[in-house]
Amino acid sequence: MAIFSRNDNKKSATSIKKCATTIAYGTQIKGDIVLTSSLHIDGEFEGTIHSDHVITISTQGRVIGDIIAKGIIINGLFRGSIQSPTIEILSEGNVKGKLTYHELIIEKGANFEGETIVREVAALESQIPVIEAEVPLSITEDK
Repeated sequence: MAIFSRNDNKKSATSIKKCATTIAYGTQIKGDIVLTSSLHIDGEFEGTIHSDHVITISTQGRVIGDIIAKGIIINGLFRGSIQSPTIEILSEGNVKGKLTYHELIIEKGANFEGETIVREVAALESQIPVIEAEVPLSITEDK
């Protein structure tokens, strides 16, 4: 029988940060997300996202809200505001909103409508939340 435990101290914060979170196609979420990992969005999200990693919005992904992250790659639909040192809008990306960045990459075929503000990397990185990872629950076997 498996039980949940917080006693698995073998995992370091570094190994925890290597994980990725996915919002799957067909999933709809409203709210606020704070991450210590990358986020891949194939579904729909409305709200705010704060991450010290890269956020990816796939061709099926739809996001309405505000994002503060280390980086963002958009190949789906985004409406709202983004603060990130690097923003990439890929060929199928469709973006309307306010982008605050140091480096902006827009591929041929992408759509962007909105306001842009260029900032120094240090100013943007200071906005990225420092998130202390907790040791997650783990499944252990009862013998």
